Amino acid sequence: MTKKTIIALGVAGGLLISGAGVTQLAHPVQAAQGQVASPTKNAVEAALTNNQEQKVTVKTKTLSSDSPYLKAQVKIPVVEGLKDKQYGLEMNDIIERNADKAIQEWEKLAAEGAKDAKENNYEFRPYELYINYEVKSDGSDSANPQQLLSFVVTQEGFSGGTSMPIQYFYNVWNKAEAERVTLKGLFGADYKATLDKQISEQIAKQPEDYFADQFKGIESNQEEDFYVKDGKAVVVFPKYEIAPGAAGTPEFSIALPDTSANGEANEAAPASIVINKSDYYTKDNGQVMIPLRSTIEGLGFKLTWNAKDKKAELTKGAVFTAVELGKDQYFFAKVAPFSLGAAPELHNKNMYVPADFVSKVLQGSIEKTENGALKATLK
Repeated sequence: MTKKTIIALGVAGGLLISGAGVTQLAHPVQAAQGQVASPTKNAVEAALTNNQEQKVTVKTKTLSSDSPYLKAQVKIPVVEGLKDKQYGLEMNDIIERNADKAIQEWEKLAAEGAKDAKENNYEFRPYELYINYEVKSDGSDSANPQQLLSFVVTQEGFSGGTSMPIQYFYNVWNKAEAERVTLKGLFGADYKATLDKQISEQIAKQPEDYFADQFKGIESNQEEDFYVKDGKAVVVFPKYEIAPGAAGTPEFSIALPDTSANGEANEAAPASIVINKSDYYTKDNGQVMIPLRSTIEGLGFKLTWNAKDKKAELTKGAVFTAVELGKDQYFFAKVAPFSLGAAPELHNKNMYVPADFVSKVLQGSIEKTENGALKATLK
């Protein structure tokens, strides 16, 4: 079998967010052969089981600096359990090499800063370096039928002035011969036209949040500047590129085509979406509340908001239902309105409904996965 490399995954997927950041590995060194060093014993684990009883595990490995001039809080992911073990080893090696490189460069910068402060008789404050990560899609079949692993590693350094955050995007098909995922691979040869149209439409809804006429379309070097979450590709733009700094790093969510891990049409697959633990909450009476818009859109419904009546109208083909803010009355088809024990309510500026809405109104199913997330499915 031909040996694969993932050089593009480590750096072409890197996004300079703001300012002239510390130089990263221009081309990540080819992963060394052998095992990656074991994470610390107190590593945080998120283990999920796929349909082959093989676990995809993301552990946290902590790195540190001995420099008295640098405060480093570095936590990097160590991925285990990918079906393509060698690919996982190489990816982990690239991530750790990038982090080690960043620590070394910031130690050098901090030492130079301390020396300059001493020579010029002013107070020196230690520089700071933070590296952390967030898993967006876990790569397991139970919570992610496409078995797509997606996570983001974020690096941010402070030297007393403007911070310099950098993001690295890792998107991988978890299969026997793992492959990196690109926007072209997800949306086809015409991905630029598809994404340009949808991003332009989203900007047009809130034009005051963006620089006028600044978005010119997806560039070829942005093909990997995204992550995947809840059945959507989230395209990320650098700070200040298309919007003022207050907007941070603009993100645009675009629903994925219904395809399998091999890119083939999967018309028979049921619509499903994963609701992460951080995205739902439990009321004092034990009622679990889930976000309405992201859930129903992930299940293929269209939501139309009626501001006058404070009502959300949901449609999917010939299926129609509606929910009203503060009113514990639900219906489907020609069934008389019934109660779910809690009315739709606002939480963090979004409408939430009882989790039973999926099973009793949409006639689907909702269940808790091993990592505490909820998986909603429509047949």
